[in-house]
Amino acid sequence: MKLHVVYNKEGDIVAAVAPIRVRPNADEQAGHRAAVVYVPAEYQHYDLAGVCQKLRVDPKSKSPDLKRTE
Repeated sequence: MKLHVVYNKEGDIVAAVAPIRVRPNADEQAGHRAAVVYVPAEYQHYDLAGVCQKLRVDPKSKSPDLKRTE
């Protein structure tokens, strides 16, 4: 599953949508970034809210990846 996400500098997902024509916009002045990420297979059975609660974007990675929240 692929998602369009907006995340903050800590990697918390602040907005997410399935890949459609409309994407969430990142507010760069607020420190938000946008990315397209792939949800790991073990989390694909969760709904969108569950994915956003259980995963976060690794902001230090060269290409944004999702990792488990601590």
